[in-house]
Amino acid sequence: MMMLIVMALLVSLGLWAFVRVAPQWGLVDQPNSRSLHTTPTVVSGGIAPILVLTGALYTTMTFPGAQAVALITLGLTAIGLLDDRRGLPSGLRLLCYLAAGLLLCWLLLPARSVNIALLAMAGVAVAWCINLVNFMDGADGLASTQALCVAMGMGLIATFGTVPNTQLAWLSAMLFACWAPLLWFNWPPARLFMGDAGAIPLGFLLALMGLMALLTDLSMGLAWLILMMPFLIDTGLTLCIRILAGEPPHIAHRDHAYQRLTAQVGSPLPITLGLLGMQVIWQFPLAVTAVNSTVFPPLLVLLSAIPPVAAVVYAHLRA
Repeated sequence: MMMLIVMALLVSLGLWAFVRVAPQWGLVDQPNSRSLHTTPTVVSGGIAPILVLTGALYTTMTFPGAQAVALITLGLTAIGLLDDRRGLPSGLRLLCYLAAGLLLCWLLLPARSVNIALLAMAGVAVAWCINLVNFMDGADGLASTQALCVAMGMGLIATFGTVPNTQLAWLSAMLFACWAPLLWFNWPPARLFMGDAGAIPLGFLLALMGLMALLTDLSMGLAWLILMMPFLIDTGLTLCIRILAGEPPHIAHRDHAYQRLTAQVGSPLPITLGLLGMQVIWQFPLAVTAVNSTVFPPLLVLLSAIPPVAAVVYAHLRA
């Protein structure tokens, strides 16, 4: 517990300092046609929690490849920082996500029992998780709230569930301790954005949690899926809607449900609070049920999709 408090304090001090020096480094996000904010805001604040978290990951975690995973996370942070500062081609970023995903799966999966096709599919899934967190980091507090909900949920399940996993529980606790201070700065109206320097490695770490959960037990993997469902549904359905409408899927846009809803209500606060309520009232109880009951787990996954699907449909019908 003391280590978690120290980590949170270090992140808080780092963010306090970063807000003051970032403008001198050109790390300020200017509003544009896709932005949901209207004033210049410090970006790349995710560096502070990621540096503290990867340091703890490197020195305290003992799962296979933990040190390599910490270094990959730092590499993704550097890529995100470059993208925040200068902008990188989307194709190059996607290749980096795929490489990170394949490396993660190669490190964690039992190589002798996994074929190349399965390894590739798992790597693509990790890359998609990275991408979707980056997509969804567009409204004040939204991605940080999601990360904290997933971290707390998986931490509690990994600690008190029927199949405990101390490594997953500790990773979840560290992520929560490091990201909670960022949410303080990122809460609407945000004084700081995590930027790609935070969203990209955050997506990678959430994918790591999902992979660790799945390797522990199928029900644990499904619990992670249930907690991630709001982001999975928004990105997945939005992609399908754009493709069906003949819109290029790789072009930046403002068609995500959270973007539409924020524009409709005029503030990101109700959307972020709505996500928090959805997690507490619906997703978390279903995730706990998935690992602690005999209820058919796929049914719980389907039930977990109902509120996010309803939100996406409502956002598009109301427009």
